[in-house]
This record gives sequence, C-alpha cells and structure tokens, in this order.
Amino acid sequence: MKKIRIGLAGLGVVGKGVYDILKKDAKILSLKSQAELEIVAASARSKKDFLDPKIKFYSNAIDLANDPEIDVVVEVMGGTSLAKDLLENSIRNGKKFVTANKALLAEHGAEIAKLVEKYDGHIGFEASTAGANPIIKSYKESFTSSEILEIYAILNGTCNFILTKMSDEGSDFAETLKEAQKLGYAEADPELDIKGIDAAHKLTILAAIAGSTNPNFKKFYVEGIDKISASDVRLADELGYKIKLLAIYKNRGDRVEQAVYPALVKKSEKISQVDGPFNAILTLTSNASWSMMIGRGAGSLTTGSAIVSDLVDIANNRKTYLFGVKADELKNAKISDISQRVGKYFIKLKVDKILAQKTNLAEAIFGTKIKIEKAFFLDEGEEILCGFLTEEHCEEDVVKTLQNLDSNLVKFSKFLRVEETKF
Repeated sequence: MKKIRIGLAGLGVVGKGVYDILKKDAKILSLKSQAELEIVAASARSKKDFLDPKIKFYSNAIDLANDPEIDVVVEVMGGTSLAKDLLENSIRNGKKFVTANKALLAEHGAEIAKLVEKYDGHIGFEASTAGANPIIKSYKESFTSSEILEIYAILNGTCNFILTKMSDEGSDFAETLKEAQKLGYAEADPELDIKGIDAAHKLTILAAIAGSTNPNFKKFYVEGIDKISASDVRLADELGYKIKLLAIYKNRGDRVEQAVYPALVKKSEKISQVDGPFNAILTLTSNASWSMMIGRGAGSLTTGSAIVSDLVDIANNRKTYLFGVKADELKNAKISDISQRVGKYFIKLKVDKILAQKTNLAEAIFGTKIKIEKAFFLDEGEEILCGFLTEEHCEEDVVKTLQNLDSNLVKFSKFLRVEETKF
C-alpha cells in the first residue's frame, strides 16, 4: 500500500484534530484512500506532548516545504505571511498542499491559482469555509451542471451564537459577547468575527467559485454585528423576523451583488431557523434549484475532518482547478455598490412622544419617499421606539431620507436590510 507522507504545520486546536483523526480512524481512511496517511513531520511554536516522538519536529515551518520525505504539507497555523511563504515553497518543491486558511485564499487567491497551475500542483481547502460542511466540493463538483445564482450563508458561528442568545434572552451585545468568550465560542480578540471579516473571507472564496471570478476581498461591503442592540432584536421579533449575519451573493448577469451584513429574515424561512454556533449555506442554482447545508463551522475534529477529506482526495488523485476553472479564465466580477441595492429595509427610530401623538407618524416622518409595509412601537417614557418595515426601495434613497428627517421629531435613526429567500 502506498504511503502519503504528511508535514503538519500548526499543532493548535485544528492541528490536534487532524492528528487525532489520522490516528484513530487510520483503518477506515486506508480503505477509502488505498493509502497509508502518515504524519512524518510537524512544526509549531513549541512541540506538543501529544506528538509521537518518532515524528520529526521543526521550529521553522518552511523546513517542511524543503523536506524531501514529505509529500503533502498541511497548514493550520493561521495568519497570512508565513502561511503564504510555506504554500509557495511547498508548491514550488512539488508538494501537495492542504489548508484551512480562508484569509490566505481570499486575499491572495488569484496569485496562488496561477502558481499552482504553473507547477502542476494541488491545493485542498475544504476546511477554509464552513468547517466540515463540504461546500467547496459541492460548488466545484456537484453543482458544475448548474449556474450558481444566489447564496445566502451564515458563515460565522460566533456571530450566530451571539445573535441567537440575544434573541432568546433579550440580552445586549456586550454581555452576550462576554458569555460567548467564556464558553469558548468567541476569541479573546473577537474583531475578525464580530466585524464580519471572517464571513467576508469565506464569501470571497465561495463567490470566486460560484462566478468563476478572481477572489475580490476588500471590494465589497462588509458590516458586522457589533452595532446590533437588544432593541433591534426585539423590534425585529415583534415584526416576525430574526436578525442573522448573512454573507450574500446574487448573480445579476451583468453584475454581482456581494456583501456581508446583519439582515432581518422572516422566522418562517429555513435559514432563520439555524441557531447557535451552526453554519448554513443556502444556494440557488439554475438547474438544481435550492439546496441548503447546515452543520458546525468550527472545532477540532469538525475542521480536522475537512482537512483529512482533502488528504483522501490527494491519495485518490482527485484534482480540480483552485476556483473551478483555469486561472487565466477567471474574470473580474463587477460588484454593485451597496448604495444601489434594491430591497426591503427595517428602519428603527426614536421619536419625541408628545410630537408623535399629534400626527400620523409614518406620514410625518417619511412623507411619500418611503412606503411602509408594517410597524411596531414601544413606549419608552418621553420617547417612542419605532420599528418600520418598508416596501422595496433603493438603498441610496433610504439613506438620503434618513439624513433629512425632522430632528425635532426624530431623535435617533438607523436601518438594517431585509432579505427574502422565499425558502
């Protein structure tokens, strides 16, 4: 039986998961791969006690790329600088590469795709997006007979956990974040998660495969959940909606709508029912219609299983282009500015109670500029907290309207977008 010799870069939570799976599931993996998947070398900041003493240890990860006894380098270190160097050196030295690094592919994907083809290499990155959910393989293989038209995805378990707790308990964002950190669902520095950056990295990868385009991180609108309040969640609930951090892709033919933001989704829609630390990817395709995948998006064995699935693909010589088509055939997507989005909106206002009682509130505030579909009001003493659900409008018009409200009547305003999948 052939042997696939693995160099493992990173011995943290995911690295330990990969190590454990290869050890405990060696028999079934050998049946599925017709190979022996063996870690022969590892690298990390420090050597870990769980590591078999027979395994070579390098303090410098680049040494894995230069080791002639290694066939595949698995990178689970995180970060982009050292990881990029390791990837480039590994590919140039004829090694296959497997990574969970979404930032690396989102920010340097076009360059990496060309490098891989130049050296006839292979990169597996199933673990980069949505943990063990096999969404990369689905997009690159199972959906090749269809055009991917729309994506609505919950790609960050930390944010979904926080928003679920806020909805269930009526708690505010700051206290819920602290609880998430205490329970291990949020990092000590949660900025990549709560600002939407982690979800944006993952959406960049999915959108590149969906549209056969160069990855375009930094070219689309990204908004996190750090400004979501308990009253936002309460008003949304009263109107029949939940708030979810959604990664959104819509192929409009001549342009693409691509963004990450907190959005109101009807409680009856399936994606709004995915709560806690789970991920969900809802996809609309031209021939296969709707498809939805739900599962855990992070964790030691969860992410480790996606890494190992890529190793089995390598053992079986299964190979695809990095983003589904040749690097020189990847187009540059034309992404619409968020100001041109057309859809429904949730508008939250605080209004002076005395003045509000003397007028038709919606008409006094919006006139004929914004059409209201539904409203809910909360009495807060001297002020009234209003939640309005609009009909479809261009975002540019909503922003202009809110910028020109009567400041005597309206003391505070904000808006969130509403998404309707009808699934």
